[in-house]
Order: sequence, then C-alpha cells, then structure tokens
Amino acid sequence: MPFKPSHGLRQGDPLSPYLFILCMEKLSAAINSEVIQGRWEPIQITPTRPHLSHLLFADDVLLFAKANSSQFHVIHDLFDRFSRASGLKINISKSRAYYSSGTPHGKITTLTAISGIQSTTSLGKYLGFPMLHGRPKKSEFNFIIEKMQTRLASWKNRLLNKTGRLTLATSVLSSIPTYYM
Repeated sequence: MPFKPSHGLRQGDPLSPYLFILCMEKLSAAINSEVIQGRWEPIQITPTRPHLSHLLFADDVLLFAKANSSQFHVIHDLFDRFSRASGLKINISKSRAYYSSGTPHGKITTLTAISGIQSTTSLGKYLGFPMLHGRPKKSEFNFIIEKMQTRLASWKNRLLNKTGRLTLATSVLSSIPTYYM
C-alpha cells in the first residue's frame, strides 16, 4: 500500500534510524526478490563466497551488480517502483558508481550515460575513514598522524599545566587510532 510522507525529520532526530530501517527493509526484500527471480545479477567475490547484491548501513545503501546496461535497467525499474510506493527518491547527484578495474572505459561511459550516476575511481571516506582499495600503504594512514598533530597544536594554547596536557593527550590521542582500527 503506497504512502505519501508529508513531513520530514530533523537532522539527527532519534527516529531517523528506525524510519530508515522500515523503508529499507522493503527495498531489501524487493532486491532479494529480483535476485531470486534471476533479473538482478549480484557479484561474487570468490567462487566459495556467497553472492552480494546490496548492503545497508546507517543511512547508506550500497548496491552490487554486474556492469551492464540490462542490470542498470533492472535497478532503475526497481527504484522507480520503490519511489512510487514510498514517496522516497534517489538523489542521483549524491550517488556514485564504482567499477572494478577490469571494466573497459567505453562501458563505463555508456553506463554513466544510461544511469546518470557519475563514476568514481576513489571510494572516498566513510564515517571519516578512507575506503581503501587493495593492499593499504603506510602513507594512506598519514591522516591519523595529521589529526593527532592538529589536536596537539590546539592544546598548546590552552591554560593547562604539563600534567593536565599529558593527561589530556593520553586519553584523547590514544582513542584516535583505536577508532580507525
């Protein structure tokens, strides 16, 4: 039964995660149905692992499918049906498509034209942490050191004695790498 929301929630509202779960449960069931019916072709990372069609986390949706125009049409049709039923719309300007390294550039250009979703070669950051592709290099963790140096520099101006600064540094700085690990 379709419904039309008339009011949104404020940013950070405690009801937001529950509303997301309610809406995305229906989307997840629709994706699973498309996979079972053979219209959606999920990816398989290795032959012994299960297929992967989508992941839902916080307020994000990650979709996994073969890079071909028929899959984009299946996804577009599914989201069109979901939008009509829920009143929710996909923000194409915030969406990105990440293609595996073996995808030809011509195919990426064609799929970008079909979907309207810009392609990207960088996964960017998620929850403040860079999404790494492949084996991480030491230099990719420099942002943690920079973040700690920025914190230390801001504390020099505070009116804390040496013991206070040491206590502050120990408690806060030890939590920064722990958060990212």
